[in-house]
Amino acid sequence: MAIQQEISQLKARIAEVYAWREQLKQALETGDLAPRAGFSQLNETDRLLSDLDTRFKRLWDAARTPALMHPATQWAHATPLEPAHLDCVTAIMLKILDGKCKMGEAEKTALTAVYDVVRERPGQGLGDEVHALIAQARQGANPELTDVIHTLRVRAETHIPKPVMKGFKHLLRTSLLPMPGPDLREDPTP
Repeated sequence: MAIQQEISQLKARIAEVYAWREQLKQALETGDLAPRAGFSQLNETDRLLSDLDTRFKRLWDAARTPALMHPATQWAHATPLEPAHLDCVTAIMLKILDGKCKMGEAEKTALTAVYDVVRERPGQGLGDEVHALIAQARQGANPELTDVIHTLRVRAETHIPKPVMKGFKHLLRTSLLPMPGPDLREDPTP
């Protein structure tokens, strides 16, 4: 879906949810809605509005700064990746964080840009808990995550079939990274 189209859809959805929020507030003020149920619905509506606003801001920023966007970011937005490939991106991100990735810095930067775009898309086996740990590890705030990241990387590489990872690396070599580093030519290692 084009960014502008998604922005338009998000604007409409934000307007709908905001109107619903205002109706809830009115119903609470007039007593047409019990406080317990009303406040619960109002909190859920506020959470939804916050999520929509975050997504809108990300898209808005992306639409306004295409020249500043990393080419890998543009590639990730334009390339329909299969769920198995999304797991490959996550596994490579784990390998980068684990310090076992042999790619050059340019390739690591490109893969990180791809990961930042696709991390919210559903993969086959690597979900929100893995992405939350990756986010923590990227902040560098918890050195205890080193072993956890290593274990997750090994598990991810074990569960992704080698032909899938090889196919994904081939896709990267041919369409994103014209000069692959050694990591794109070798099999994943535990």
